[in-house]
Amino acid sequence: MPDAVQQALAKRCGGLIGVFLKDRPVITRVTFWGVTDGDSWRNTWPVSGRTSYPLLFDRNYQPKPAFDAVIRAVAPDGK
Repeated sequence: MPDAVQQALAKRCGGLIGVFLKDRPVITRVTFWGVTDGDSWRNTWPVSGRTSYPLLFDRNYQPKPAFDAVIRAVAPDGK
């Protein structure tokens, strides 16, 4: 995945978690549908042969910048 796309995904994920945290009394949990990009249901759907990169870990189980953005949104002071 191109770095610009990685950064855009990280910004989007961090921003969404920030919005969810503001509505904490209403939103009690967030679920990601999968662990790695290789496990994503979005691969080959709705376009056969398409590869998607929507999750927080890459196909080698390594955290992506989006993972770091989510952690920073949840614990901005690192605690």
